[in-house]
Amino acid sequence: MKLLHFLSALLIISAIAAGPQWKFVMPVLESGKADTFDETAVKDPSIVRFQDKWHLFYTARGLNKYSIGYVAAPEWKDLNQAHRFPLPQLSGGEPVFAAPQAFFFRPKQEWFLIYQTTGSNYQPVYSHTKTIEKPESWSAPKPLAVKDEKAKWIDFWVICDGTTAWLFYTRDHRDVYAMTTTLAAFPQGFGEPRKVFSGVHEAVHIYLAKSPRPNAKFAMLFETSREGGWRQYGLASAPDLGGPWSLIDGDFASSMNSEWSRDISHGELLRTGYDERLEADLVNMQFLIQGMPAAEHKGNYPDLRWRLGLIRNY
Repeated sequence: MKLLHFLSALLIISAIAAGPQWKFVMPVLESGKADTFDETAVKDPSIVRFQDKWHLFYTARGLNKYSIGYVAAPEWKDLNQAHRFPLPQLSGGEPVFAAPQAFFFRPKQEWFLIYQTTGSNYQPVYSHTKTIEKPESWSAPKPLAVKDEKAKWIDFWVICDGTTAWLFYTRDHRDVYAMTTTLAAFPQGFGEPRKVFSGVHEAVHIYLAKSPRPNAKFAMLFETSREGGWRQYGLASAPDLGGPWSLIDGDFASSMNSEWSRDISHGELLRTGYDERLEADLVNMQFLIQGMPAAEHKGNYPDLRWRLGLIRNY
């Protein structure tokens, strides 16, 4: 009996030391048919569950252009076969639009799409609509915040608490910056940015814990890049959106033992709601990521054939 207790304790200690275990669950969206707007790659997903459907926005690569795509279906298994829509206001040509984030903003009773454009050196922009399921209804791009420096800003992310809207982004593939405005003023009125965290590559996404722990009410997932260009995720936490942010694990989600993908790249946790608070279950995590088989990760980045799949934390 003592030996069994010892072995059980040893297994628990080993599991904790090894960190979270991720398992590939299912493919969700493959690149589209030839000669379509997403024939090369689908990446950078943002997904919400609303009125018994999954609503998925993503960066599309096809016809040698980038754009933002949309697809919706009641079940995961139906997404890949559902009709895909390039958002007509955000499709093809110059400037390039990419890396969407979708949420419902309760104070204005509207859906917002936050994304980036190369038109002003990765300027943060937004669109809004009353009807998430109508791609043609999204407004034309409007500036979200003023970028007044040459340093690269990328992967913009909005999350709100009871009084404030926070805009996070990555600066020069190294540091995380944030700026704020009031809920009443959003999407305008963002103030001066300040550095809040370092040691990231891109794709910083922040969530409110459904069941928060002391000093860890919010979680920051951030993408890092290893030698050879392989992508993985780190984790930080904070008691408040203003910080201080503390590193929890720099190797929180890394290469899986899966033929589907060696990378764990730009993804989004499945949320428990769909509004601006971005609440998520941080105990039983499900993570929609972009990935590809290891043998396909070669060549120029714009030509990489990213696809979307669901992984789960055990």
